[in-house]
Order: sequence, then structure tokens, then C-alpha cells
Amino acid sequence: EMAIHRKHLKDNGTKILSAMENIPDSPEGILLESLLEGINMYYSEELSQKTKRGMNETRLKGNFIGGVINYGWSLTDVIDKDTNKKVAAKVIINEEETPIVKEIFTEYANGKNPIDIARDLSARGILNRGKYFRADTIYHILRQDKYTGIYRINGCSYDKIYPPIVPIEVYNVAKARIDANKYGSHPHTDQPYLLKG
Repeated sequence: EMAIHRKHLKDNGTKILSAMENIPDSPEGILLESLLEGINMYYSEELSQKTKRGMNETRLKGNFIGGVINYGWSLTDVIDKDTNKKVAAKVIINEEETPIVKEIFTEYANGKNPIDIARDLSARGILNRGKYFRADTIYHILRQDKYTGIYRINGCSYDKIYPPIVPIEVYNVAKARIDANKYGSHPHTDQPYLLKG
């Protein structure tokens, strides 16, 4: 890509100057520029590989790698005994939110509509991170197989990160219902809705 862009700029009378390296305007400069680009690309790829490896190691240990924690769980710090410093974070069950998550899955698996579930929770004053539950929030929770204790990412499965909240049987019933509604609310119609899904 750099070679293509450089040629395009040269064809339009634009010269590239480096602010970091003193690259001469000669055949040797072309070689040096290509070498520097290769080293930079190698460094970037190696850093990416190390980062992915580190994240995988963290997940294998059952530690939380960062981001937003889902409703139903909380985080606790893992403290090193020698240095008394935080070395990792672990996901733990949130005792107040867990029954709500179970209720959401059970109600949906039993046929209740996400809009009605959200309305019922809001009527009882139950909040999700300070806000009232909405139907899309309920759908988001229902789609998370993390609630069974399994976390899947990049083709790998991890079972030590998230403590299970929902039994796999209940999750499977809810998932089957979501999958059945995936292509609209009238799956048994004979009409060929071409843009469906």
C-alpha cells in the first residue's frame, strides 16, 4: 500500500519527507525506506501477537480482561500477597441482580414478551445500571451465553471467567425462541418476504 500511495503522490508532483528518519533522495533511500517500513510492520504484527497471547492467558486463568461487566455480575480485585497490589480482576455473582437475570430468562422461556418483561421490572422499580429496563436490553441479556458460564470469543470457549447464573436448559429454550423469531413475527406465513432477515 505504501508503494502504491508513494507512486500516486510522485505522479502528482508531491514529495514525501520523513520527520523521524533522514532518508536520502537516492536509490539507497528507497532501500532504507522499504527496510524501515518492513521493521515497523514486523513490530506492529509482533505486538498484536503478544497482546492476543496475553489476553488468552488472562482468560485461561479465569481473570477479567476489561470492558463493561454484564448485568448480574460484579468485579472483585485480586491482590498480590507479596506486593499488596492489584494484579487482576475476577468476575463474581451480584446477589441483587442475579435473581433478576434468572427471572428474565425464565419468563421469556415460558413465553412472555420482552416488552412485558421490561415493563414489569420497571413497574417494580428494578433498574439496570440506574436506568429502567427496555425491550432491547432484555434481548441483549437473552442473547448472552455467558450467563451459562461459557464465554466464547475468536473460536475459543472459556469456562472459568463468568460464574453461571442461568441453567443451560433454560438458556437453550430462550435461544430457540429468539432464533425462531429471528426472521420476523410471522414465521409461518406463505408470503415470500424477500428482505426478511
